[in-house]
Amino acid sequence: MSNSASVPVIVRAPKRIDCCTAAFLAQDLETKIQAGEGIVLDLSATQFLDPEGTKVILEGLTKSRQQGTKFALKGVKPQVKVILELSGILQHFKQK
Repeated sequence: MSNSASVPVIVRAPKRIDCCTAAFLAQDLETKIQAGEGIVLDLSATQFLDPEGTKVILEGLTKSRQQGTKFALKGVKPQVKVILELSGILQHFKQK
């Protein structure tokens, strides 16, 4: 009996999520979401997030909902939190 469905996969985001790194993060999220696992995007190392990065996070959230998997954020730094709030993305995640 496998209990892997209840254990989320942690995806560690880079220090900067910008036009140079966003495609790699999107690919990583796509692969993990297709595997049908819950995803936790660990943003504890992320200090910079540009519009391309917010797009990747929003697409990850959308795809996970389509697949019926959970998608959560972890370790959001204040400067990244502000960007997520201003873009309207943060409201889609439960605050702890």
